[in-house]
Formats: sequence, C-alpha cells, structure tokens
Amino acid sequence: MTGRFTQLGRQLRKLRHIVGGAPEAEPTTTLRRATQLACDLACEAADVGDAQAGFHDLAERGVLERELAERLAGYASAVAKGGASSELPAGAMSIGRDLDRLLRSLEIGAPAPELAFEPLVPRQGGTKPDSTAAVVISGRVVELDVRDGHAVLSLDEQPLPMTRGGSEVASFALAAAPLSRPDVHREPTGATRVVWSAEKLEIELAPDLARARVE
Repeated sequence: MTGRFTQLGRQLRKLRHIVGGAPEAEPTTTLRRATQLACDLACEAADVGDAQAGFHDLAERGVLERELAERLAGYASAVAKGGASSELPAGAMSIGRDLDRLLRSLEIGAPAPELAFEPLVPRQGGTKPDSTAAVVISGRVVELDVRDGHAVLSLDEQPLPMTRGGSEVASFALAAAPLSRPDVHREPTGATRVVWSAEKLEIELAPDLARARVE
C-alpha cells in the first residue's frame, strides 16, 4: 500500500486536532495538503495524470459513489487553481469527511460508508495503563490498554465495545499488551482485521468502526 494512504490519514487526523483546539495551527494549510494527497491517490489508482479524471474513473469502476466523486473533483479543481475553496476554513470538516471516505474506499476497493469525522479534543490525564499497544486505522488510533491483566480497546480515546466468543465483554484477560508489529488486513466488506501473530491475538473492527470482535 502506498505511503500516501498513511500520509493522508495523518493529515486528516491533524485536521481533526486543529479544529478540536490545537494551538497555533492553520486548518486551511492542512486541508490543502490533504486534498493534494487525495488527488495524487486518485491519479495513482486510475493511472491518469488528471485528478478530476481520476475521481470520475473511480466512480465508473464502482470504487466511489458518483456524488462523492463529483465533490472530490471540485476540490481537485480548487487545488489546481492554486488555492483553497471558498468554503475554507468554515467547511473544513465537511471536506475532511469526504476525504476520509475516499481514503477508506480506496483501502477496501469499494464504496465505504460515511463515518463520523469530528474534532479531536485532548483527553484529560488519567490512570496510566500497565502496558499499551496502538495501531492507526484510516487515520484513527486504536489502542489496546492492559491494567491488572485485563485489556480494553479504545478508538480515538473513546471506549470501543467488544465481543468475544459471541458475547459482549467489558474487558478480556491479557497478561500484557502485544510487543510485536501487527498485520492489518482490510476486507471487501469494510471490516478491518488487526493480527498480532506472535501473541496469537486478533481483533476485527466493524465497517463502521463502532465495535470490535476479539479472538
């Protein structure tokens, strides 16, 4: 997977932090960079030199919904003219939501559902876990925290509901957070599997990223 996927996710996360109150930051610059990365990805995916044509090609192939492709082509046109659209920065989160959906659609090769794209506000200090592991999924941080032999999951610092063996669980037994690097598998259904092979641990995130299944 091209590094531009990671870069776009990073820029979108930065945008959410800026809108959430990060000091001395300019949303327009970050959004322009994210939009340019999206244009590069469209050209790469469609093997064309023009981003607008790239977005339309992705719609023809069923990777993007047509309405989304049209909006993205409009953003591409604004960037090509050397500036940001007149919506910025007031419409930053709306545009960011479309770019987020583009990223996830390209990752699975099919139209991804629209998900919440909200400002990120710094979390207040709390009890530090005994050990933790984190993985970035489409610009969102999934954390696995272990305290006293019990593990919990969170997504962007919010608790993530879990099931194990078909039953809902508040936590699951785990001596310590994984130390190995996980493999990330994105399914055509939109689900995402995160596998720590060395520790024989797997979590599957639902397409809407609202819950997880632990194996």
